[in-house]
Amino acid sequence: MIIQTYFHIDKTVLLFIHIIIMSLLMSCSPDKDGEKVEAEVSISVNLSSPDKEMGLSEFIDSATIVRLTLPDSLVFGMVRDFLTDGRYYYISDPKQHVVFRFDRNGEYLNTIGRVGGGPGEYTRLGNCFLGDSCVFIDDLNIRRIFCYTPEGEFIRSVSFPFNTVYNEIVSLPNGDFLCQDLSCSEEFPERGLWIMNDKGEKISTILETKEIYPYIGRNYATLFKESDTIIRAYNPSSGEFYSFNWDNKTLRKTYQLQPDIRMLSDFKGHAVDNGLKAKRVDCIMAIESRRYLFAFWGIFADEPTGRSVYTLYDKQAKRSTSFSKLKLDFEQLFSLGAFISSNIPNALVTYLSDEYTQKLFPEEYKQANMGDNVLVLQIMHFKP
Repeated sequence: MIIQTYFHIDKTVLLFIHIIIMSLLMSCSPDKDGEKVEAEVSISVNLSSPDKEMGLSEFIDSATIVRLTLPDSLVFGMVRDFLTDGRYYYISDPKQHVVFRFDRNGEYLNTIGRVGGGPGEYTRLGNCFLGDSCVFIDDLNIRRIFCYTPEGEFIRSVSFPFNTVYNEIVSLPNGDFLCQDLSCSEEFPERGLWIMNDKGEKISTILETKEIYPYIGRNYATLFKESDTIIRAYNPSSGEFYSFNWDNKTLRKTYQLQPDIRMLSDFKGHAVDNGLKAKRVDCIMAIESRRYLFAFWGIFADEPTGRSVYTLYDKQAKRSTSFSKLKLDFEQLFSLGAFISSNIPNALVTYLSDEYTQKLFPEEYKQANMGDNVLVLQIMHFKP
């Protein structure tokens, strides 16, 4: 009787309390690994006066070396992505417009894709990403996505309108695609996240903003498919990290890096960075692991060259550190190498190529038996 009377009198109050409780539960809900993450964490980043250096071992637990070898008749041109589906390794080469496939021992298996005008042929290799037992290559010149078997056999293609633009793309479990717009112009004013179906149609918008600010194209991916359920997204112009849950179609803004130097998103009204005289930073690459946010920045002003800074945010300690140099305190690593985009979770991946190693590390070049058909991948696993 008391309960019935209370409900009758304070039904509106109870509804309000219910909304508040649900809101709190959603903002503190655990992520995939059971770790509680606030709906949005603002991270102050000191780029003006970084520490001199930080040892790699302070946040890297171990390193795995993968040596990929092509036949003598083939060479590596320009490498962009290092992908794995658990069975094979894939390297996308935008200079030669092909994808190389290797087994887990690093032995060459076959080449995927080619330039041409026939079925399964494209004008240029754009994004390369993996689907369910298949490999996708897109060609934004002709607005088409090509699908191949791991063995390189052409399966089908998806065409989409020329007024459709994206910078990054990943596959979804149902055959659709999650796309990310990062650039902005008068012709294509929107940026954000949206879904395209397997017929090339834009079917839903996940995130959209029409603010105009510069974006600098880069080879490092800003969409990371952590699992079939969770996809991480990053906006390098604004320092915003997002988590998209495919199961319930929800998007959370999890982190935002806020450096003490203006980012590109602070220059509202400028579609490109050409002509900007003010001091500014560009986040060249960023990785979100279970515990860390690792980023590499370029700082520019009205000068021919800039300088670079690394930053590391520890989610557990809630501490941000910046440093100018990485100290290589792992015996098996003689060089940090060049950053390469990868779908390997909780890992920082770099590579050593023929020319780079021969020029800077001649002794190690001889010992490693390098050549223009050899690529050495360094998979550095973040501490748990």
